[in-house]
Amino acid sequence: MIAIAPETPAIVQADPQALYEAAVADRRAGRPADAVAKLEVVLAARPDNVDARLNLGLALLALGRLDQAEAAFAAVIARSPDYADAHAGLARVAQRRGDPATARRESAEASRLAPADAEAAALARSLATEPRWGLDIHTSRSALSGGLPDWSEARIAVSRSLGDRWNGALAVEATERFDHHDTYVEARLDHRLRRGGVYASLGGAPDADYRPESSLGLGGEIRLTDRLSATLDGSAARYAAGRVTTLQPGAIIEVVPDRLQLAARWIIVRDETGDDRQGYSIQSRWQIVNRLGLRLGYAAAPESSEGFTVDVTAWNVGADVSLTDRLVLRLGAVSEDRGAYDRQEGSVGLGLRF
Repeated sequence: MIAIAPETPAIVQADPQALYEAAVADRRAGRPADAVAKLEVVLAARPDNVDARLNLGLALLALGRLDQAEAAFAAVIARSPDYADAHAGLARVAQRRGDPATARRESAEASRLAPADAEAAALARSLATEPRWGLDIHTSRSALSGGLPDWSEARIAVSRSLGDRWNGALAVEATERFDHHDTYVEARLDHRLRRGGVYASLGGAPDADYRPESSLGLGGEIRLTDRLSATLDGSAARYAAGRVTTLQPGAIIEVVPDRLQLAARWIIVRDETGDDRQGYSIQSRWQIVNRLGLRLGYAAAPESSEGFTVDVTAWNVGADVSLTDRLVLRLGAVSEDRGAYDRQEGSVGLGLRF
């Protein structure tokens, strides 16, 4: 059965205070969009009502409209600098953006203004205990058509926060393809910006048979609006057969904030022979409930492997299961058409933050 929010009675529509109370009830009942509509009417009649503007910010935050939520909280503070809940709201906006320095600063101000407030204390504790280390383990096995030997892959990556805006990672990946083994090592450095982030990576496989002998990657993401981000990734890799460069402009759309995300990339490759190739990929992620997310994607693009570049079409599906707040189980499957043969992959991984 689909729940339908009850229509606001006319007498409530005519009374800003009653409409405000109905909006607060909507927000607390998990109907932030209804709350926003009512609060905008209240604020049109009473623009100085800081309680209504605070609740507007909280409802916008629940909808993932971070820029508008931030503006609402800032407007509250401009009129009432000692409003602790508004500082807590700014802290939560910064936390969602991956800006721990601002989040801790605003949280500390909220705790100073309201030292007995339980929610402010809980927010401060959560920010103080955010994990700084990450450990990711991944393994997969692939079956190839035509009686060809199976592929296997095992990867381990360790990451650590380096202050509030930097993150470093080191990964080692061991693979087997057609009875040949390569070990690829990569270091990566990420820098968080207010509206996105940038990264650089450097890697290589000593005595490589089919993995890059050396590889340099650069890229980043910039948030254009609360729901739209632009991405750009580039790499230059040297294989035994020659150099391959790749450029991937793309976009990420938050269809439903924190629930449904779509990402698309245009993949432009100059292969080891100097020929230019193009392709694309589309990926979706659906957070069904807080502890379960599903992934589905499709790609038709060139890929460099076994010493040369081939056109590959692939479907992938997967699931991310949060076993605890800091431990995630990842399951995946891939089906590829590589022209000369098909590949079916199954994978499992764990991600731990501590």
